[in-house]
Amino acid sequence: MSRLPKDPSRVAAAAFLAAILAACNAPASDDSAATGPATDAADDTAAATATPGIDTAAGEALPLTGQAFVDAASASEQFELDSARIAQSKGFTGEWRDFAQMMIRDHTESSNALQTAASQVRGIQLRQAPILTEAQQSQLEQLQAAEGNSARALYARQQVEAHEKAHAMLTTYANSGDSRPLMDFAAKTAPVVQRHLDMVRKMQP
Repeated sequence: MSRLPKDPSRVAAAAFLAAILAACNAPASDDSAATGPATDAADDTAAATATPGIDTAAGEALPLTGQAFVDAASASEQFELDSARIAQSKGFTGEWRDFAQMMIRDHTESSNALQTAASQVRGIQLRQAPILTEAQQSQLEQLQAAEGNSARALYARQQVEAHEKAHAMLTTYANSGDSRPLMDFAAKTAPVVQRHLDMVRKMQP
């Protein structure tokens, strides 16, 4: 028996449906570099590993497990301290000098508070030398290389971005985390970070 020719419109529709299904089943890219749980043997690759979390509007996963939160929060604290020290080395004056000094004071305090909270949770390891994300390391290098007014403007932009991300992380974990001592730390620290964010937004050059 001879076969009837296929309907071109049906062939096209089937091909289109197959393409949609293939796109839906394709592995999604992971931008959650800052939330990977770290172990003593972890390196920069391990620090970029995805961990359970929720997605922000920007598509970044926020940590909801204790170890992932500690890893991300400690890296955030270290970034603030390092960038403030670079700002001081640039000879910032006036309100920018005062802001950098406040960053060192407040983030030293919150780093110590994070260490205390982490010590109260079984199985949580807090690194003495936090692993920064590639993005954080790159931003520090850019700030170190900048000079004059460009350095101050770059520091301002970096601080707005860093504090927005830190505040989102802290408020998310405070509401949805899995460890009460760490959730309490996040809830207590979030208003401090919000205050920093409000200040640096007003200081934008």
